[in-house]
Formats: sequence, structure tokens, C-alpha cells
Amino acid sequence: MDQSGPQALDVVSRSPSSAAPSPSNSAPLKNGGTTLVRGLHRRQPRGLPKLMAINALVCGVEIISSAAFTYIPPLLLKAGYTETIMTIILGVAPFLDMMTVPVLAEWSDRCTSVLGRRRPFIMSLATVLLFSLIIIPYSSVISSLFSITNTLKLHMIILAVGVILLDYSYQALFNPCESLLSDLMATAPEWEQTQGFTVYSASISLGCILGYLIVSVDWSSVGLMIGSQEQTAFTVIFILFLPCLFLTLIFAKEKPYKRSKVMVVHPVEGDMTVGRDTASETPFLMGKNIGISLNDDEITVLDLSSDGTSIVKDHPSDGGYESGSSETDETTPLTLSSSEMLKWRYHRLIHQISRLPKITLQRCINNIFRLFWKIIKVFIYLPYQIIKLPVDTWHKVTKAPVVLRRLFLAELFGWMGFMCHNMFFTDFVGQYMYGGQPDAQEHTKLAVLYDEGVRMGSWGLFLHSLTACMYAFFIQQHIVRLVGHRTVFVGGLLIFAVTMAATIFSPTMPFLNIVTALSGIGFAALTSTPNMLVTLYNSDRQLYMWDNTDTESKEEKGLGTDVAVLDIAYFLSQIILSIFMGPLVDLTGSALPYMVVAAITGLMAVYCGTLVVFTDQQLMHLRAGKF
Repeated sequence: MDQSGPQALDVVSRSPSSAAPSPSNSAPLKNGGTTLVRGLHRRQPRGLPKLMAINALVCGVEIISSAAFTYIPPLLLKAGYTETIMTIILGVAPFLDMMTVPVLAEWSDRCTSVLGRRRPFIMSLATVLLFSLIIIPYSSVISSLFSITNTLKLHMIILAVGVILLDYSYQALFNPCESLLSDLMATAPEWEQTQGFTVYSASISLGCILGYLIVSVDWSSVGLMIGSQEQTAFTVIFILFLPCLFLTLIFAKEKPYKRSKVMVVHPVEGDMTVGRDTASETPFLMGKNIGISLNDDEITVLDLSSDGTSIVKDHPSDGGYESGSSETDETTPLTLSSSEMLKWRYHRLIHQISRLPKITLQRCINNIFRLFWKIIKVFIYLPYQIIKLPVDTWHKVTKAPVVLRRLFLAELFGWMGFMCHNMFFTDFVGQYMYGGQPDAQEHTKLAVLYDEGVRMGSWGLFLHSLTACMYAFFIQQHIVRLVGHRTVFVGGLLIFAVTMAATIFSPTMPFLNIVTALSGIGFAALTSTPNMLVTLYNSDRQLYMWDNTDTESKEEKGLGTDVAVLDIAYFLSQIILSIFMGPLVDLTGSALPYMVVAAITGLMAVYCGTLVVFTDQQLMHLRAGKF
């Protein structure tokens, strides 16, 4: 292992759960002298094909985002929106994401669905994304079906709604995807973690390649036109996204999360009789509606309102990161003696008979109260939560451990630079390099120049993504072994800042395409290293997050919540750009400020990247106040 890469402290074990248990930790069985040792199952390392299948969804999401957001700014401008209104529309979805994604991340950490913790959220958000892909290209057709007089205004509204839905769902999808990958990589060795997150970064770049290639092709010359150029491109990306979605859902196998907490049972009125379980010599309590068997390390709850019984183990929670785990379920059926089972069935029958007259009235009263409670939540509680969400989001960042806050700042400025470049590069080429106008009348010289500039800008972004993909797949791992993760991360951001500065003074399109292609090195570093660092920090929370000041929540934080902190940086970068960039471009009358801001924020990301904790030595210096 290279000295600059993440490594374990000598005095603290980073991942106790992944270490092989020692014989001293084995518990003797009551029925013999043998011992039961768990965790000795050796999992086969995931090969490259399986890692690519797990990350196929992020590839499909990037196909959509790259292709769609190449067309979305021109589509909004052509529909009649100004630069200021366009950037505001593009800032609505990141604002909604910043408010809701941390909440969704906490829900996914505690989700007990049979599909796993992450896949239910992936399926829901993917459905919204597919729906938006239909609305955007056919917004004019939909508006003509519902209106005759105000078709233009309705078209603008439907287009804006479709853009917001697409922007929201595709960005929100990254959190469960990243959390799913981090779950699977949590107990893997370091080399496999590096490979997994490298494949993740390469999959993003591959999606960008395919997306920009789709919008760069003149589909009329190919002979595959389905309506307009935009409608054809959206149809192609819709079809490509489906297999990517199904590959991830099939190959990223999750074990359903089960909370391992002690049950607290509150019996109803009635005498409790104390007996003795003759099979295990443990105290046994019987009541009118429950039976409880107490032992040193387990609690058995017998619910007289149901037929089933179960054992709930009393052991500390492991945070629920069981995705891809091969461990067997520890909940086992309870076996009672025939006399005790007969006694339990008798009490259960008496309990059910006593409740019969009350069931109908009780259900009616409960339904009425539920209805009133829903009304209260809709009219009072929901607005309160919406107002409270920005404060909660701010607290998530300010109360995050210092290692996450430093990484948050590097992500914030890094994504501000990349979003300026990736989202507005085609508009920059169409207006600044080609001298076209997006609001010019169709088929005029200025409109043709702008459309040609958008297509050429798409080729530049294609080269940018191709470089990022090739670098992540074939080069980045070798450089990491030589110079470490920190140098690769900071160096990639520095290359991006330099290429953005060169973009400002680009004299020709060939030179612009060269510097745009080189900027892909920084993109590969920004999309791979932060997720690896979050997994590293989460592997030993007491070590890396010793200063966690968020004591309001009694439940253990999950990895999805930590990933959401970085997602906030991603969303906040777009919100800041949407507030300032539109008025700045309208004020200057040029698209050049897009690249100027990208260069400045890139330099700020380089500085913040030098403060990120990568090694245990840096962590010790940070805790000593020297870093």
C-alpha cells in the first residue's frame, strides 16, 4: 500500500466487523463443548463485469443528464425564457434536492423493504425520470392538446415542469446509487474499494460519452429521425436507460435491513403469571395478550394476537450495512414444550374473544383519527417542515465532523466549476465562439450558427468525457499507486482550473477541444475520490468522526446520511450558479463569464482539496490542531 493512500492507524482497528474473529470471541454452546464462530465465510472478490453491472445505473443516469442538459438550455431559451429565468429554472431542482435528499438518505438507511434499503428509492426516482423524458421533447404537442389560445405559455410551463422533474430525479438518484455501492464496498479490501469507485467514476464518464455522442449526431443524415432532432435524441436515451436500470437492480443484491434492537413490550391490563421454561431453564412470563421469555442475550415475545413467535437478539446494531452480506438471518423460530404451547394458545383464544365486541368501534374511531391527523399534517405540519428544511440542511453541514466539512468545501467549489463548464459549455460555444443567438428566428443565419455551435460544443464535451473515462479506467489506479490519492485528487482539480483559464483565451475550435478534453482528468478525480473517502471515514466513525456534534438523533447515523452531506455540496453549487450566473450573463451580454467563473472556482477547489484528510498521519495532525 502506498504511504499517501488511506491506511489504518496502528493503535485502532478501523473495521472490526471485517476482521476474522478470534477463537476467544467464540461463544460456547449450551449443548456441548463445541464453539460457534461466525464471519468465517469468505466472499469471492467482485470482478470487473459485476462491478460494471452494479454501476450501470449511474452510466444510464449520466447518459440522460449529458444528452438532456445539452439541449435543455437551448430549448428553454428558444421557448422564450431569458438567461436569468433559465438559470432560475435550472436552480429549482437542486434546491428541492438539497432539501429532500438528506431526508431520503435517512429513510433509506432505515428502510426495511424486502427489496433492500436502496433499491426501492432507485425504482421510484427512476420512474419520475422516465416520465420527464416524455414530457420535455413533446411539451409542444402536449400543450396543443390542452389549449388552443395560450399554447405558447402552456408550452413554456410544461417544458419548465419537465426540466425540473428531470433535474430533480436524476440528481436525487445519485444518493441511493452511491450509498448502494458504498454498502457493497464497506467490507471489501482496499484494492477492491479503489477498483469499485474507479469503475463508478468510469461509468459516469462512459455515460457522458454516450450522451454527448447522441446529441452530436445529426440524426436526419443517419435516417433515424423520430420527429425533430431533440425528440429523436430523447427517444434514444429513453431506450438506453432501461437496460442500465435493470442491470443494477438485478446484480446489486441487497439483504433486507432488519433493526436489531431490544423490544419493549407494554402488556394490557391483566395479571402476569411467572413460570419456568423447563427446556432452557429461563424465566417465562405469561399474560392475557403476551408471553415473554427472558434470557441473558435474547428476548422472546409471544404475541397472542398472532400465530407467529420469534426471537429478538439483544446485541448492538451494526448500522444496518448488510447489502451483499452472506450472513444468515439470526431470527429463528421459537420451540416451546407442548404444555406451554397449549397454555399460550388458550390465552390467545380468550384474548381474541374478549376483543370481538370492540373491534368494529375501535377501527371506526382509529380511521376517523387517522383522517384528522392527515388533514393536520397537510395544512399545518407539512408547511412547517418545508420551512424547517433549510435550517435542518444547514445543521447537517455545520454539525458534520470536520473531515466531512473539509471534503464538503472541496466538493462545493469543484462542482461549481464543473457545472459551469458542463451545463453551459454548448451555450458558450454557440454564442461566444460561433457568434450565434439562441432567440433568433428559426432558419436565420444567427439561429443556424447557434445550432451549429451547440453541436460542436457537444463534440467538445464528448472528448471531455472520453478523456475522463479512459483516464479513470486505465491510468488513474496506476498513478494512485505511485503518488497517492491526495496528489491525484488535487492534481486533477488543478488541471481543470488551468484548462478553464485556457478556454477563456481559446483562439480556435481545435484548441478549445484539446483543453476541454484535458479537463476530463479533473472530472474523473472529483467523481471517484470523495465517495472513497466517505467510505473510509465511515469504516471507523469513532476514529474519523470523533467530533460529531449532532447528538439530537438517538439513532446511529448511516453511510447514506454522510453521502447526503456531499450531495448538498453538489446541489448548493447549482443553486449558487442559478442565482448569480444568469444576471451576470445578461449584464455583460456575453457567455464568457461561464468559463471565467469555472476557472476561479476551480482554483478555490484546489486550495480546499489540500485541506482534505486522506491519511492517518493527516488525521492525527488535524486532531492535534496542526493541519
